[in-house]
Amino acid sequence: MKIRCFIQFLLVISMSIFVSCGTDVKKTEIKNTDTSGVKISDELKSLNDQLAQNPNNSDAYHLRAKYYFADKKYEAGFADINAALKLDSSKSAYYLTLADLCFVSNQTGKAKTALEKSIKLDSKNVDAMLNLAELYLYVRKHEKSIEYINMALKINQYNAKAYFMKGMNYKDLKDTLKAISSMQTAVEQDQLYYAAYMQLGILCAAKKNKLAIQYYKNAIRIQPKSIESWYDLGKCYQDMQDWNNSLGAYTSLLQIDAKNKYAHYNMGVINLMIFKKYEEAISHFSEAIKIEPKYVEAYYSRGISQKLKGDTKKALLDFQACIDINPSFKPAELELKKVN
Repeated sequence: MKIRCFIQFLLVISMSIFVSCGTDVKKTEIKNTDTSGVKISDELKSLNDQLAQNPNNSDAYHLRAKYYFADKKYEAGFADINAALKLDSSKSAYYLTLADLCFVSNQTGKAKTALEKSIKLDSKNVDAMLNLAELYLYVRKHEKSIEYINMALKINQYNAKAYFMKGMNYKDLKDTLKAISSMQTAVEQDQLYYAAYMQLGILCAAKKNKLAIQYYKNAIRIQPKSIESWYDLGKCYQDMQDWNNSLGAYTSLLQIDAKNKYAHYNMGVINLMIFKKYEEAISHFSEAIKIEPKYVEAYYSRGISQKLKGDTKKALLDFQACIDINPSFKPAELELKKVN
């Protein structure tokens, strides 16, 4: 399993919420309960009250649009940001919020236009520059992405996200040394930068550098219940043949996510191949199969465990299950021939 933290903004781009990025005003009705009758938050109620008192308050529309964006109520967010822009189209921050909404509705072209407008209105809007750099990275135009990052760094040389974004560009360009250097600078600027620590872990683990372990631990320190951090730490230990620490990390992961089939599978592999503890291996493979009934690799590995334990009948059943799930799964086919 490769649970990766790319860039949170871009993960949601694939969502298909087709709503207008235009500037036609569509004011949302002001209520103190949502459509299901649930009482709204104090923050939203306050914004509603401000707009009830002054329907021409563009800043209140903008703040409510940001609230809806954070709450993933994108259609309502579009209505409010369009209302804000109708009232006042001179504020850079409004276009930045419009771009955010366009990003998540998969309208990247309109997002780019909104960000360019935001920068035109405020030549020192670092957030708009970095979001535009992020967009260019997404479409793999690294030169343009780095250009906007450098623009942002000229304004604020201590901006951690700028160094993180530069690191992501270098990673995409396969320049690992520069990627690591940029990520290290990012965490120097912000020692709680979880995503940067994760990327450092990934980059160092790929080079079999033991520094990866400390980077993953730093990520866990910041987000103790992060499934991806615990998994990657366990896999890093496993790849470095530190079997006991690997099992320990996977055990910690299972305390957070008891149904993590990959942790169970990897623990089964370690018990099977390294410690020859066939019963424990079978137990973990069985848990993985309960979670994913068509997990062909888990059936196969459990079959091998049963075979080495001396239970040929159960081994046959597992190998046959592999073929039933995937008729072209050659390892199970070969094992069936051997056993028969």
